[in-house]
Amino acid sequence: MRRNHSTTTDLTMGRPLTVIMRFALPFMLSDFLQQLYNMVDSIIIGHALGEVSLAGIGVATPIMSIVINFLMGIAMGMGVVLSQYFGRGDILSLKRVLSTGVIAGGAFTIMISTLCALLSKYFLIALSTPIEAIADADMYLKIIFAGGIFTFLYNYYMFSLRAVGNSLIPLVILCICVVINAGLDLLLILCTSLGIAGAAIATVAAQAISVLLCAIYTRKRVKVLCLSRKDWVFDKKMLKVITSYGLSVGLQQVVIYAGRIAVQGLVNSYGTAVMGGVNNATRLDALLQTPVRGYTNALTNYYAQNWGAGCKDRIVKGYKESVVVSIINALIFIALGYLLAVPLSKIFIGSTDGQAVIDVCSDFLKAMVSGYLFVGVILISQSLFKGVGKMGFFLTTTISSIVFRVALSYLFDYFWGLKGMYWAVPVSWFIAGAVGVVLTAFTYRRRIRLMQCVSSDTVDSKSSQESSDCLDTTSRGDISRT
Repeated sequence: MRRNHSTTTDLTMGRPLTVIMRFALPFMLSDFLQQLYNMVDSIIIGHALGEVSLAGIGVATPIMSIVINFLMGIAMGMGVVLSQYFGRGDILSLKRVLSTGVIAGGAFTIMISTLCALLSKYFLIALSTPIEAIADADMYLKIIFAGGIFTFLYNYYMFSLRAVGNSLIPLVILCICVVINAGLDLLLILCTSLGIAGAAIATVAAQAISVLLCAIYTRKRVKVLCLSRKDWVFDKKMLKVITSYGLSVGLQQVVIYAGRIAVQGLVNSYGTAVMGGVNNATRLDALLQTPVRGYTNALTNYYAQNWGAGCKDRIVKGYKESVVVSIINALIFIALGYLLAVPLSKIFIGSTDGQAVIDVCSDFLKAMVSGYLFVGVILISQSLFKGVGKMGFFLTTTISSIVFRVALSYLFDYFWGLKGMYWAVPVSWFIAGAVGVVLTAFTYRRRIRLMQCVSSDTVDSKSSQESSDCLDTTSRGDISRT
């Protein structure tokens, strides 16, 4: 039989919506804190260092994000594979994913971080960054890239814990990380002459501490994720499996931020006030999307475990109930976005001459929240594609959104100016949402409908003696099989 503990979530039993919501709540809070974590630098820099430094971190953000989110995407893709093997009770393969993933991912992270640190200034010049913002942005990027290995390892632990159903501990550690980051920001920016470099150092230091905390917790409490000496192998076949998922998710992140960088050149042509306002609106948009994004990230693990366990009916029911959740969420945050656009925009800038930044931020935010219904459709579709292994469809929805966002941004700007560019975002989401609906129907007909239904008794019987030996049933985080 299966047993639930206070820190466990069984994703293959119980009413789908109840199970998903309970598992997703820490995801939502984690995503909110992650966005808050990202906003801390902008808020403190905007108030303490002024508009030019704020513009510097604004232009650095897309470049930083394209690398950092690629590394996060690799870890996220690995987590999906872990969820599938965990759903099957295949602990031997799970450990091979862990060891191969950390070896390959760590080596790749060091290589890409070094390369990007060397080329950061050239990236900024290529984006037509105003000369007064280049020095600050370059220094910020070099320090962030130097700490890239901590970003990868943190996400490695976070997505591994979530893959086996433990979504609470990543939230707790992230809370600690946010507090440390905020404290170090205030100390290094306000009490030293480091300026924007202090913000970057604070971010890297906070992530390094979070990696240490994750490692300690995993070693002590989550035995299934602990690797003994014999478990450290580099499996080329497993690398192909990890790569098919990890690179797909990583490339999605690259495509998203490459699109933003393509648009950044257009934004930069309007000057530092518009640069700061657009960047602030983008951060607020990410914050307002945290509930649906956190929910659908949890939904990916739900789909993956049930796909691995062969529970077709639960996949279908979970999808239907999640559509209703996304609609309700979208309506709430559309209203909040319009009502709070101006107050939220004011938190980033403290100078008396920052009204232009506030106006740009609030106008852009209102345009973006208008497309939240379509965002829900995209994210739910993508979580399904990741969970059942349709990675080509997953990338297609992302690429369609970004390609149309870039093309429409320049087209709308040509005809209607800056405000026209704002509305390219929700229109591109509408197009990508339509693509997602079509591909979801295709996935159901050609993949999910053809699954053989598996009863919970059958799923339970798949546990092996190896699984019961490896799993720490008091703390491991999801399915306890006996």
